[in-house]
Amino acid sequence: MEEWVFALDVGTRKVAGVILAREKTKLRLRAAVVQEHKERAMLDGQIHNVPLVAEVIQQVKEKLERKTRSPLTQVAVAAAGRSLVTQRAAAEREIGVEEEINGEMVLALEADAVQEAEQLILNRTNAAGDYHCVGYSVINYTLDGSPIGHLVGQRGHHIGVEVIATFLPRVVVDSLISALVRAGLEMTSLTLEPIAAAALAVPPAMRGLNIALVDVGAGTSDIALAREGSITGYAMVPAAGDEITEYLADKLLLDFNTAEEVKRQLNQGERVAFTDIVGNRRELPSRQIVDLLEPAVVELTRQIAEQILLLNGKAPQAVLLVGGGSLTPGLPTALARHLELPEERVAVRSREVIRDIAGAPAFKGPQAITPLGIAFTALRREGLSLSQVQVNGRPVQLLGHRRLTVAQALLAAGIPVRRLYGRPGRGIGVEVNGRLHFIRGEPGRPGRIILNGQPASLENPVKGGDVIRFIPGENGADARAKVGDLIPETSVKEITFNGRRITLEPLILMNGNAVSREAEVPDRAKIEYNLLETVGDVLRYLGQGEDGPVYLNGQQVRREAPVKTGDILETGPKAACRTLRLRVNGKEIELPVGTSRPIFADLFAYLDIGSTPPPGKKTLRMEINNRPAEFTSSLEDGDEIILEWI
Repeated sequence: MEEWVFALDVGTRKVAGVILAREKTKLRLRAAVVQEHKERAMLDGQIHNVPLVAEVIQQVKEKLERKTRSPLTQVAVAAAGRSLVTQRAAAEREIGVEEEINGEMVLALEADAVQEAEQLILNRTNAAGDYHCVGYSVINYTLDGSPIGHLVGQRGHHIGVEVIATFLPRVVVDSLISALVRAGLEMTSLTLEPIAAAALAVPPAMRGLNIALVDVGAGTSDIALAREGSITGYAMVPAAGDEITEYLADKLLLDFNTAEEVKRQLNQGERVAFTDIVGNRRELPSRQIVDLLEPAVVELTRQIAEQILLLNGKAPQAVLLVGGGSLTPGLPTALARHLELPEERVAVRSREVIRDIAGAPAFKGPQAITPLGIAFTALRREGLSLSQVQVNGRPVQLLGHRRLTVAQALLAAGIPVRRLYGRPGRGIGVEVNGRLHFIRGEPGRPGRIILNGQPASLENPVKGGDVIRFIPGENGADARAKVGDLIPETSVKEITFNGRRITLEPLILMNGNAVSREAEVPDRAKIEYNLLETVGDVLRYLGQGEDGPVYLNGQQVRREAPVKTGDILETGPKAACRTLRLRVNGKEIELPVGTSRPIFADLFAYLDIGSTPPPGKKTLRMEINNRPAEFTSSLEDGDEIILEWI
């Protein structure tokens, strides 16, 4: 059975309609119609007057229906390349280190980056509307800040991705659909004009070469670059055949339509006759008019060459020209000169050299390439389709390739895909006696996707009419901890030291303030404590030296021996006692220090400073000569000491 497609090229100056059929292995053009706009209803490839454009589309449709004796209700179309917007963006997400990264997590991360790209475009353009994402490519992935080839199967704390995404403004698609609906047509396939032109003019066999395809229309010049077997980039110049026409109208005092007709006749004869706006009937040699147009042609080709060099980084091996504007006399030569290429490497690509399509031979020339390319793309099912689904009770239009997914539906609905995965709670970093501890927050709880009443994933395919319900994940609770969770159990001990009864009360400081075990620990807290569990702990707390014998309950022991309430601790014979004269809180004292190096902690054994603050006070103020001190700060004779609770 014959398969055929109706395609429209809705251009700035005219609308071309074709019916292309596949007959086994061959393609046949069954019919073609070209109809010009009566008024300038389009500007630079964008519809500005929907009713006028719809009227021309209706005329083209009816003529094709008469030619083929077939009703036409569905159509393939293309959007102007100038409408494309490209943006780079990045996204990252924190994950639990115990989680293995799966494909759905990576897809959600990529979707986050695409949404960020759209937001960057909206911020930059201050646009009120939104965009269809028509495709994106991953530039790189990162795992914990380092580049990595693939994320699936890895583990880490942070995953990241950078993408380059291409968008089409919804207003472009909506205005095109509105014009089609007014003409009684349903859009079944949408492509982009440079993609359609490249599909025919640059077949796969030629894409190994570095070739630039330039579709010179009336309002824009669309550029596609082929290299290493594929189409690698697109660009657009907002100038084309209309600029040449307007220049000619200005120089010869013509209205726009007359200037357009004069321009078309330049390749048809040696002389051109016309009537200017004053009413003078004139006739000039075609060569003279071509020379007159040279500055405008040079400027247009300069802009085209500039975009090609910017996109390609250098001059391509060859340039193929399509579109009616490519017939402008002198344009290929001027473009070759700007690109510093031999003239024979810049050529006009006409329908006549496309051997795969037979029929309707009158529809020819470079202006036939794009409409045929639109039909060709639709026949091969390489265009974008438009479908409507429902997301959380709201209708959403999807524009994409034939296999649309839940992820694309959520993107189109503006739902942040990152919300599918609850964020882990924030952790707490704490330094305890010089050692760092990290307390993790609770892991997030994943959300759910329901597709037509059944559980689904981001990768599930969707079709028109599907109903999607998105239930976001829940974030995990932030980490919480008390001081008692980070230090061992403490207890107050009473012992006898060298005949003097003393109380050993462990001191806990957090960020310099005395705290209880029940105190909440903030992030980046610094906790210091001494549990006074061993003989060595007690001796250091009392400022005693490390040398000499030590006796616990009458038995000589090592400094690792444990100490409990009621113990009697004695040190051995000492050298002649040495004292320091200090002023503590304004009072003169003599501090026995023996042979050990005196430190600030020695003061606690001789001063009545409890380890628990009095009511209304919480910070232990420790200073030596008006400077902050620590427990291990050295003491010198004559030091001025402040040691008090404030």
